[in-house]
Amino acid sequence: MRRPPSLLTALVLGLAACFAAQGQTNTQPEGTNPNAPRVSSLGMRFASVPGTTVQFAIYETRLSEWNEFLRQKKYPWSYQTHFEQSPENPVVGVNLQDAVAFCNWLTETERDQQLIDSSQSYRLPTPEEWDSAVGLARGRKKISLSAEDILLDDQIYPWGQEWPPPAKTANFADGEIPGYANDGYTFTAPVGSFTPTREGLYDLAGNVWEWTQPVEIRAQPMGILRGGSWAYFRAECLTSGYKYIVPADLRAPTIGFRCVFDDKRRTASLLAASDAEKKQDLEGRMKALTDNRKVDATAVEALRKKMQGKGDDDGLPDPASLKPAVADGSSYLNTLGMRFIPLQEKSGPLICATETSVRDFETWLNDTGRTWSQKPSFLLGGNHPAAGVSWEDAMAFCAWLTERDRTSKLISATASYRLPSDAEWSLAAGLKNETGADPAARNLADKTHYPWTPKADDWKPPALTANLDATKIPGTTDNYSYTAPVDSARGNALGLYEMGGNVSEWCADPWPGAPEERVIRGGSWLSFDKDALLTSARSHAFKNVTRADLGFRCVLDLGAP
Repeated sequence: MRRPPSLLTALVLGLAACFAAQGQTNTQPEGTNPNAPRVSSLGMRFASVPGTTVQFAIYETRLSEWNEFLRQKKYPWSYQTHFEQSPENPVVGVNLQDAVAFCNWLTETERDQQLIDSSQSYRLPTPEEWDSAVGLARGRKKISLSAEDILLDDQIYPWGQEWPPPAKTANFADGEIPGYANDGYTFTAPVGSFTPTREGLYDLAGNVWEWTQPVEIRAQPMGILRGGSWAYFRAECLTSGYKYIVPADLRAPTIGFRCVFDDKRRTASLLAASDAEKKQDLEGRMKALTDNRKVDATAVEALRKKMQGKGDDDGLPDPASLKPAVADGSSYLNTLGMRFIPLQEKSGPLICATETSVRDFETWLNDTGRTWSQKPSFLLGGNHPAAGVSWEDAMAFCAWLTERDRTSKLISATASYRLPSDAEWSLAAGLKNETGADPAARNLADKTHYPWTPKADDWKPPALTANLDATKIPGTTDNYSYTAPVDSARGNALGLYEMGGNVSEWCADPWPGAPEERVIRGGSWLSFDKDALLTSARSHAFKNVTRADLGFRCVLDLGAP
């Protein structure tokens, strides 16, 4: 099931109109009309994708094409798979440098043969272009995203919203996915063996992970893979938006790549069309607002800034599409796209379903001109939890977010964001009726409850429930060397993620007898000790301390009605 056409915006229609309007005369070498589907000298076919100006190779790079590169370039590469590969199977065992070298060689070869000119090239797709190819709203909608778009982007798979995948969807580790029929391949499959996307791209899900590269090409220790592979089976790793952060020099039998074809003239014409469509949309929304008797001054000012080029297209929800926070037992989506859930039925505060993400934290940093001096080197994914954050920074983030949502008229003047109290954190993690006058007295008082199960004799977390140091917990596995996306584990009974792992979380309370220290709750990706993983376990640190396993989650206090 594909994303319905209604999610495509006026931008896409504008791009299509632009394609049709383009003239056929140009000064490029014969056969390089920028609007024609590209076919490389190796026979690689390319297709246009709405929301991006490049053309995508319809197949992952095949072994036959790779071998031609090795033969002509005499490139030093000797990786051997433990399984047989035909020329039509995707090449595997390539690192980021290998994939870039192939693209550069193909560009140079075709320029030497005068098949393309200096404004045209082959390269790896950027993560944002890959978003467009796989059909994510954030890649295809260049104007404001709705709250529905953002939620759907976090949940959708390349084939739709079904789990397990329909039969013969893609080449996965099918034996590990309950309910998914055997796809017929133990290892890689010949490219094009499964149903393509609407634009004609094959294997955006499964077969091999695909390298992407940001626009700023520089030496980088880590790289971003997309799409899953023949060895993957976890649902959260196969969502359309999942980014697998790995060392850039990693070679593995699950990793390959596909190329895109970039034509600078085509890009310039499509960007001009995009700007015109965006301006027309913003003018229409401004008129609709000012024609309405109940004019929202905040919304009008936000649109005016966008029309003047002062706004930023950051993938955040359009405040006009959001509903104000109310104490009626419903959840609330804020201006950063953070979802808040009632701690108790129809009363009390709301707590964020996830730990505060890198994207959310960096939005605050950018807006306030701050720097993230203690950001861990491995935190590259925007959907991973912000770590290396002090209690003081977490409190400052909450104060900033309060003013942001008050300005958007989504929370009242008496409502505010803050850190959870120690007691609220226990309630969120499922530990009720604790005894003890303060956090120190309650520390380890309950020796039976874990965030994922109340049974002390079965303390190890079931699959997909917590990101811990599984290498030190016999019989437990996970797919993450460091942090995981904030919503990658299964939610608890309240719908809250990672209450027992990923990063430990700051609470509001001072530690008894130490006024400069604050309470810390929950395990992290470094945790493995049985007692330390009890829900009742507490630790504490000075409020200016930063650690690579320490982050936070927010609470929304709705204030007086």
